[in-house]
Amino acid sequence: MKPAVLLTLAVCGVVTRGDRVERIQECKLQCAKVTESSSTAGLALKSKSSFVSWSFRFCESPAEPLIGSAIQSVNISTVMKCEGRHRCSLQLSLTSLIQISERLRSLAVCLIFPGTLKSCEAVVFRKRTREKLSGQKVEVHHSCFGVRPDQQVQVSLSTLPGCSIWSQVYQVQGCQDDDLRENVPDCITGKISYSVDEERRRLTVSVSDALEDKDYYLRLCHKAFVCTGIGKHVLLKKDNPNKTATFLYPRAVPCLCIEGWSSMVDARRTQVCPFVNRTAELWHGVTFDPETEMLSWEPACPVRVVVTLCQSAGDHLCQDLVNSSQEVLSRKKVVYSKVDAHPDLCVKFTTDVGSWIRCPFLNWTPAWSLTLTSAPGRPQAHLASRIRAELLLSLCRAADNDTCDSLALVSMEKSQAVAVNLTADVCRPGVCVQVKRADADFSPRLLLCDFQRSEDLPARKNSDPEDVFWMLLLAAVYLAVALLVLLTGGVVLKIYNKKR
Repeated sequence: MKPAVLLTLAVCGVVTRGDRVERIQECKLQCAKVTESSSTAGLALKSKSSFVSWSFRFCESPAEPLIGSAIQSVNISTVMKCEGRHRCSLQLSLTSLIQISERLRSLAVCLIFPGTLKSCEAVVFRKRTREKLSGQKVEVHHSCFGVRPDQQVQVSLSTLPGCSIWSQVYQVQGCQDDDLRENVPDCITGKISYSVDEERRRLTVSVSDALEDKDYYLRLCHKAFVCTGIGKHVLLKKDNPNKTATFLYPRAVPCLCIEGWSSMVDARRTQVCPFVNRTAELWHGVTFDPETEMLSWEPACPVRVVVTLCQSAGDHLCQDLVNSSQEVLSRKKVVYSKVDAHPDLCVKFTTDVGSWIRCPFLNWTPAWSLTLTSAPGRPQAHLASRIRAELLLSLCRAADNDTCDSLALVSMEKSQAVAVNLTADVCRPGVCVQVKRADADFSPRLLLCDFQRSEDLPARKNSDPEDVFWMLLLAAVYLAVALLVLLTGGVVLKIYNKKR
């Protein structure tokens, strides 16, 4: 236990302005008698301070606790004591209302901080004071407990004797409080401003309102749960009035931030992210390995997105390929194996706010192709490929392209062309010829429809039985009409000859 310290009582000067944290000019203990209309300061008492766990241990579990008998009420608040600009400290202010009795010798106030550190202060009431004020109420005010921003403190009060105990957990304001951010060193991070030169990919950063007596660090980082630094940091010396630095950045992605902090232990850091709204920048970086036919994408920033392979259908439409969706949480890498690098194959990125489509093979020349030709009565499909591939040829209905009948599976060698004879069914309206790679896990399909309407093909006669019936019927009608005309003409000619 530390030696007892006798404190001289005085009224603490308090300054309040607006919604700011209450200011005190001095950190002292005061005790005052409470009357119906006011309180009178200057009662005689002694105070002992200690940072050991000494606060009336036998009162922690009394046989018959008298909670509330001597301790009438307790009010806790945070106050601020300032010694200049950016040099303010936080103190815990406790005002307790105590019922005095001749047996009440002292009041212990203890604060238990994280890590089990305990700070206690005992207020001893002199015998003459107890006898004079027995049965009356006294207001005891403490404001000498130093605390830090966002600290959780357990506050307990106990009396001796009587073991009247009061306890409460108190949460100190955090650095999100504007007043603390401007005045308490633990919360002062400095203010970062910047300008962007997108052509040179350069950021010019300036710092203001930082701690004058500390150096300042700046760096670029990728922000996630923590901000991971990229490149070297820059040290701005405290005696240099020009608090400016320049950084070159690789990509303007949303998680690219400027981070700054004062050069001190456990300094609070601040981040400013210039490109936070550049979500579309995340969807770049799709890579493809032609040897393994592997397509991959890794997000530059933590993101929640569903990645899907799709086939371009024009007008910003893209049809999803079956079983190609992958959900990405944080920075998971997406990999697709055996992908057909066709200009129509695209990647769709879908988040809660919308979808974006990227087509990495848009300017590529297709590795395989399909054309249709027709000699008299013999339609053919011509397949050509620049790579080794297996092409599946199918016949589909234009109204339902998901239902197709396989015609042939053609194994293609490099730079090979193959002709496949087709049946007459391909010439019917609404029939399509489909081809896709059978040896790829993800491949778009090429569809050619309305074969008989191609400018390269001659028009064909319809040979349906119903059409033949109507053609024969029409011919019979024409023949009947002709015979009727001939008979009528013969009759008219006979009548005319008789009259002559």
